[in-house]
Amino acid sequence: MISSPGLGSGLDINGIISQLMAIEQRPLLQLSTKEARQQAELSAYGNLKSALSTFQGTVKTLTNSSLFTGVKASIVDSTIASVSATSSAEIGAHQIEVQTLAQAQKIKSESFTSPSDIIGSGTLTIDFGTYNVNGTFTENLKKASASITIGPDQTSLANIRDTINKASIGVTASIVNDGNGNRLVLSSNDSGLSNALKITVGDDDLNNIDNNGLSKLAYDASTGGTANMSETVTARDAILVIDGITITKPSNTITDALQGMTINLFRENPGTTTSLSITKDTTSVQTAVSTFVNAYNELQKTIASLSNYDQVNQQASILTGDSTVRAVQTQLRGILNSSLQSSVAGELNTLSQVGINFQKDGTLLLDNGKLNASLNDPAKDVSSLFATDGFAVRLDQMIDGMLENNGLIDGRMDGINTSIKDINKQREALGSRLEIVEKRFRTQFTALDTTIASMKQTSEFLAQQLSSLPGANANN
Repeated sequence: MISSPGLGSGLDINGIISQLMAIEQRPLLQLSTKEARQQAELSAYGNLKSALSTFQGTVKTLTNSSLFTGVKASIVDSTIASVSATSSAEIGAHQIEVQTLAQAQKIKSESFTSPSDIIGSGTLTIDFGTYNVNGTFTENLKKASASITIGPDQTSLANIRDTINKASIGVTASIVNDGNGNRLVLSSNDSGLSNALKITVGDDDLNNIDNNGLSKLAYDASTGGTANMSETVTARDAILVIDGITITKPSNTITDALQGMTINLFRENPGTTTSLSITKDTTSVQTAVSTFVNAYNELQKTIASLSNYDQVNQQASILTGDSTVRAVQTQLRGILNSSLQSSVAGELNTLSQVGINFQKDGTLLLDNGKLNASLNDPAKDVSSLFATDGFAVRLDQMIDGMLENNGLIDGRMDGINTSIKDINKQREALGSRLEIVEKRFRTQFTALDTTIASMKQTSEFLAQQLSSLPGANANN
């Protein structure tokens, strides 16, 4: 019995079968080539989607009508104040003089040897209000008074500080070492005359106004009041003059003196005015339009790299001639080259009127001077040209349709994925058939090997028999 293919016949059966199977496996190579191309197409569509999504981000910026109504504020002397504006601010110029800055009141206790010194227990009631020139105290009705209990285990200077801070009642406590001792400093969290402090003590030693125990922290600067603490910083309002009008505010951040304007005061400069102005913010629009044009051109570069035909090397790109790519380009250019109804944006109805034009290679070119002139022309509604029902809104809606599930691109990608799945099924089926074919080849060639070996043995036997016949060696 022959134990190895070809041993009996001398044929290279394994080699023959390998060559035959290489021929039979050609459809597998064709399937792999087809799959590789479709995977490349899938990747190309992914790149196209990414480029479209990036472009759409710049388009969405231009759909926001508030972009076109923005204003910016500036001040000549930025050491005096900073200014900012919202779209509700009125375009114009103003003169401003800062006479005083708002301050929050601060008061200090007497000096103590250590933060661990025992003060006393009881209650501290804190009111906010105004100390009037006539010696009276007017309570701030917008801020309720608050009481803080200082328990027997909270009587040290440090414990009282911590208890006040934990209460979160609009007062901050700290301990300051002035070189001679430690003082408890209480600060109103809010500036302004109406946020001065009045501290009434309910002392557990039953004497609320002497300078012993918790009463050391009493403070009432009104006529007849007890003030065992002393003031270090006076509560004060900010006073500024805008266009000759005196304005008093409790804070150095002023949001209601000029509509849509926020003024942050930094420095007093009485007797000297500086100019602040509110102008239309065209810079943000120019930046957004420039970004839009650049993003469109980058999208076109991506499309070109995926679909152009290299005439020099006669080499096609992965999506050369692809109908989906052509549809994307055609639809985009269709909107960009279209005209709006004249009622939509006043005198404007094409992108070329604001300096956006197609070049010969299909990219866009922006004329910043023309765009700026349109932005500063009251008769030209650049906002409606892009936003409302303008070009940006229409582009955004169109790209949504391209990128949505089952949209233009996803539909094509789904088809490719289905084809790849079919290829895998074909590969599995072909693989099973090839196993059967190889087994058949081996069976056939094993039988041939056996037959040839048998014939060889018969031939050798006959030769032996013939050589032994009489006269077989007569000529020798």
